[in-house]
Amino acid sequence: MTVISRNFATPGRQFAALALLLTLARVAALVAGHADLGPDEGQYWFWSQSPAFGYFSKPPVIAWSIAATTALFGDAEWAVRLAAPFYHLGAAVFLFLLTRRIASAKEALWAGVAWLTLPGVFLSSALITTDAPLIFFWSAALYYFFQLTDARAPQHPERMALLFGAAVGFGFLSKYAMSYFLMGAALALVLSPARRRALTLANTGAAFLVALILIAPNIWWNAQNDFQTISHTAANADWSGDFGHPGQLLNFLGAQFGVAGPIMLALIFLAALFGRRGLSPEERDTMQTLLAFSIPAMAIVIVQAFISRAHGNWAAVAYPSAIVMAVLWAFRERRALTALRASLALHLIIGTGFLAVFTSPMLVDATGASRAFKRLHGWSDLGRRVADASLAYDAIMTDDREVTGELVYYARGAKPIVAWNSNARVDNHFEAFYGFDPERRQRLLYVTDDAEALSIQGRFRSIQPLGPIKTRIGPARMRTLYLFDISSYQAPAR
Repeated sequence: MTVISRNFATPGRQFAALALLLTLARVAALVAGHADLGPDEGQYWFWSQSPAFGYFSKPPVIAWSIAATTALFGDAEWAVRLAAPFYHLGAAVFLFLLTRRIASAKEALWAGVAWLTLPGVFLSSALITTDAPLIFFWSAALYYFFQLTDARAPQHPERMALLFGAAVGFGFLSKYAMSYFLMGAALALVLSPARRRALTLANTGAAFLVALILIAPNIWWNAQNDFQTISHTAANADWSGDFGHPGQLLNFLGAQFGVAGPIMLALIFLAALFGRRGLSPEERDTMQTLLAFSIPAMAIVIVQAFISRAHGNWAAVAYPSAIVMAVLWAFRERRALTALRASLALHLIIGTGFLAVFTSPMLVDATGASRAFKRLHGWSDLGRRVADASLAYDAIMTDDREVTGELVYYARGAKPIVAWNSNARVDNHFEAFYGFDPERRQRLLYVTDDAEALSIQGRFRSIQPLGPIKTRIGPARMRTLYLFDISSYQAPAR
């Protein structure tokens, strides 16, 4: 009994128990939750119905993940989202392994748990987005990079090179933000002669070949489809407007407090500034390499936020190595270690509260969180009503990607859904592949959030309003869609 107790008390077993407990709590919250799928989640589910090597706005891993979980458990919302908490569990495992290799098992325990308790990870584990698989493969690639560039070479460097290439390849198939990893690796190698010497040409070539083999089908898909994913990614940057948006930059920087938590963000900042002081050359190199993998994503997205805009999660890949760096520094500074403990305690309180609110509509209203959840409420009701109203029509037509993303899921099994292109420019997956065809669809149920249906005026001879449909999404909030019976398409005058 004493032996079992002593073994369980090891940092590795403690990490396994805590990681499993947190993951099970997240899965339970998904199953018990009442939040509808968001527009992007509905679109990703729709993609998963036709697995391919690429899609209009994202590479394919997100759709493959949903296809796998829904094949096992059906199409309920929790099954659509099920891969997310396990991707973050996998990321935490690789951060644990990395920290144990470069420091100690005790520090590894704290690094792994610190990742799992980040506020941003609690949120990301409750939704299915491209960030979850990206961060999993990023963390795996980070671990294998340290293996391959360490003077203490692994027992099977060839195998590690293949695994490193696979992690990089699947990272690119998750999200093109994996390109930041290559920038970080290049920066780390420029700054560290010892790592350049350890990384052999043979292992580099093997890793590159594996990554290229994995990425090649997505490149081929893009070539067959006018490089839609790449052009959409470039368009997302939106550099065509006025230069300089300090308000957007402040919004992005403020969002980082929500992603990493205020105490952890301060620890990361202090570790970046002072973390290399008083260290041996080897320890300094480790901290420097961890920082190198954080700098490109954060620096580029900060610039992007100032030039145009940036969502708070766009620099999420900066955090895996930053968390490890902060933990290593905190273990050398007593006050910083106290702050690390306070940060984890704060994050557990926040995370527990989030899971409680996620599972209870009553708590959403009682805590005033309905504004934060408004995008995830009301769609199942509206989708059923649209499906019921569509029975006499050839198809349902929409003019908004978010509405379409919701209806392909919540009005599934009803009439086909087609996209109306109002600006003669392909802006999303539905316009690219499921656009309105007047030769095939004569009478349509048009669903829009525009009460005047302005985008179709003059394009159909018959436009009959059927009235609005509404649903409550909060104590004082309603979501409204407008239905129209339309037919007799007429082409625009030349």
